[in-house]
Amino acid sequence: MFAPVYKKELKTQLRLFVPFLIAQMSSTAMSTVDTIMAGLAGTIDLSGVAIACSFYWPAYMFLAGVAYGVAPTVSHLLATKNIRFMQQSLFNAMVIITILGFITAVILSLSHLVFRFVPSDPMMIEVATNYLYFVSIALPATAIYNGYISYAEGLSITKPALYLGLLQLVLDIPLNYIFIFGKFGMPALGGAGCGLTSGLINIFTCICLVIYIVKSKNIGQYRVHKNVRILDKEIIKQFLKLAMPLGISRTVEVAGFSLAAVILSPFGPTVVASHSITLNVSSLIYMIPLCLGLTATIRTASAMGIKNWDKAVVVCKVIMTLNMACLIVYLSVILLLKDKIAALYSNDPKVLAVTSFLMILNCIYMLPDSIQCVLGGILQGFKDSKIILINTVLSFWCIGLPLGYVLSWGIIGERLEASGIWIGFICALTFSAIFFTSRTFYILKYRKAPKLLLLNYELDKKKALDQSHTDSER
Repeated sequence: MFAPVYKKELKTQLRLFVPFLIAQMSSTAMSTVDTIMAGLAGTIDLSGVAIACSFYWPAYMFLAGVAYGVAPTVSHLLATKNIRFMQQSLFNAMVIITILGFITAVILSLSHLVFRFVPSDPMMIEVATNYLYFVSIALPATAIYNGYISYAEGLSITKPALYLGLLQLVLDIPLNYIFIFGKFGMPALGGAGCGLTSGLINIFTCICLVIYIVKSKNIGQYRVHKNVRILDKEIIKQFLKLAMPLGISRTVEVAGFSLAAVILSPFGPTVVASHSITLNVSSLIYMIPLCLGLTATIRTASAMGIKNWDKAVVVCKVIMTLNMACLIVYLSVILLLKDKIAALYSNDPKVLAVTSFLMILNCIYMLPDSIQCVLGGILQGFKDSKIILINTVLSFWCIGLPLGYVLSWGIIGERLEASGIWIGFICALTFSAIFFTSRTFYILKYRKAPKLLLLNYELDKKKALDQSHTDSER
């Protein structure tokens, strides 16, 4: 394991993973800041933002999931050294991402119509409606930003994600203060001000990213030139086959967690609060396997671009070892400090008692979760996105949520309330981890490339021949 090839791969993975993690932490910190500052504006504002986010996050995760398809595409083609085809693939992918951004923006801007059929506080609904209006306007820019960030990550260039993520966090607090509380002559928008802040920041950082890509020497050599700005049906078809399942699986996963909160809502505020605290801690820790998964995607796609199966095996061994090392550290911290962590969120003895036990279940949950997340990243590098979608639907919607509902409500056995949902999640992700482990082992042992990857190889050859013919004619 400590042979030079493994040491070299470990250094490469850490060079990608650390900036990814810092950028992801900045994004998560922004959500925390929005929640805190909306709460300072009042309970109605906080509730309005929470309702709006239940619509916004599935839309955002869909676009982010589609954009994740750019990274393995670019990394794969960069390894083949077919730069012209990579540029053409990027152009077609960005056109699709931009169109989906506008379509999703229109749908999200109309989602407030659902509120007419739900009896709720009018002021709370007004906050939610205005929030959705502001973030909808910026959604196309958000889609473009995610697409170009994924492009840079596919090139193994991590500075844009790192620096722009930190810039977003730095801008978030003062702009929230101005728009939420009405400072410097601005109207006090309350919770909706968080939406305006997010929208403006997303547009601004999108512009900054585009300027960086145009001006950067590292990325400039791969810039899309006029002669490759041609829509290609084959490229679009293959990108959609890769990216759409990723986008849908992200949305399905987020929707599953949202439904879990709905299932628990009749049990009262203590249960819901305990579940929310545990889920928040889990989400914070999830950043680590998420970033490891993204690292695995880029490194695996790079290996498969040149059909280097031995390198792919090394990538998988190193990333799984790194994941296990991280897992041991953060599980130890949570188990030792679970009561103190819970006390940061609440001082209610009942909430703390329930949360303390849920934290133990959370640690059990994190084991299969980290494994399936990293293996999902590896499979994404193999462009096995259809399997990822199938697994997400099966694990969350056919196993986790039904089992969680049955256990939490005591349909079979004792009523477990929040513990039932978490046991359902544990079973779901255990299934997912086993499913992904089997799939990855099968691909690597028998060197059986998924169908979409084989189609990519055929298209690579075709485009390489087209390029050679074009060059010879010149």
